[in-house]
Amino acid sequence: MNAEKIALELKLDYSKILNIYPYGSVVYGNETKESDHDYIIVFKPALLPSGSFRDNAISNEDYTIQAVCYSRTGFIDAINNYDIGALECLFLPEDKIIQKKWPFKIQKFENKIMAKKVITKISNSWFTARQACIDGETEYAKKGVFHALRILHFALQLKENQRIDDYSCCNELKETIMNDREFKARNYIEQRDELITQLKA
Repeated sequence: MNAEKIALELKLDYSKILNIYPYGSVVYGNETKESDHDYIIVFKPALLPSGSFRDNAISNEDYTIQAVCYSRTGFIDAINNYDIGALECLFLPEDKIIQKKWPFKIQKFENKIMAKKVITKISNSWFTARQACIDGETEYAKKGVFHALRILHFALQLKENQRIDDYSCCNELKETIMNDREFKARNYIEQRDELITQLKA
């Protein structure tokens, strides 16, 4: 799906769009026919208030499109706050990027700051996943645990390589978690804590 089509489907003003990045399963290499089309879209400052973002989505019988829309300064803020979703965009192969009119480049990572922000984020995600388990929302809990672990794996790549090189590194982990018939969030705590230890080292 090209940039103009994405804008049309989401009823967005294409002339105000700077960059469009895919994210999710199509980037990780585990998409299926049922997978959503997920994008991060960066707009010129005139469209969204400075520093803001919003979600857009549309669904029909053929597909679902979801987009996180940032103003340019909002995207910079996300990068500076070590938001892994935003950081994923910066290291995508050029042939994966839908549109890039604004060639944003990041400075060197501050590993200690990144570790602190990432750990805070995944701690919140883990709490939500654990609560979902208690409430019997197992599938939601599985997704929460997986995303928390994926964020840690990507953060470790950023720490070690100053970039994300392997977007498919957690595909087997996802299969393991989603097919775990006796799933409990606590069963993955040891793996989580080992990754946190590596990130903080």
